Amino acid sequence: QRGMKPRLTVPALALALAFLAALPSAASANPAAAAAPETLKIDRARSFIDVDVNATVGSFTGRLERYVATLALAPDGKVRTARLEFRFADLRTGDADRDARMLAWLGGGEPAGTYELGVLALAPDGQGQASGRLSFHGQNRRVEFPVLVTRTEETLTVTGETTIDTRQWGLPPLRHRFVVKVDPEVRIRFRLTAPLPPPPEE
Repeated sequence: QRGMKPRLTVPALALALAFLAALPSAASANPAAAAAPETLKIDRARSFIDVDVNATVGSFTGRLERYVATLALAPDGKVRTARLEFRFADLRTGDADRDARMLAWLGGGEPAGTYELGVLALAPDGQGQASGRLSFHGQNRRVEFPVLVTRTEETLTVTGETTIDTRQWGLPPLRHRFVVKVDPEVRIRFRLTAPLPPPPEE
């Protein structure tokens, strides 16, 4: 899961992210194309959103343990909309003190963020590019990254990763005890899997 190395711009989800789908299609003259999209529910047991952080001492990975991700399929099977909502308090690194320092670095309180898919263009093999807006810390920035969308008869899975620079979201460089320096560029990796609705009965 650490083989891909695209570029971009913070923590989690930041995380993830987020992350998700196929080219939103406009409604066509076909009335079915204008029908309400079918919302898919992410299966967390088969999904993850991870954030890799490099530091001068003790590099680490955080995992977003809770989030709300929605994918909506158009009648033609393409993803019409995708959205990720998360709280940084749900990004766990395995070290409670480090998690608390991260929240303080983000300004304290209950910092949260969202990712909203704008466009996802896919080739026939499922590889493509996602573009959307990542919002947190009072900043909203465009994020683009490569993705792979795969389907079986029962599931749709979106896999991808990107590197983001936390300074683009107005966060200062992070140091701990004047010794440990944290790289402002962090890598976000994700896999989101959702069960597909059964085909309509004939």
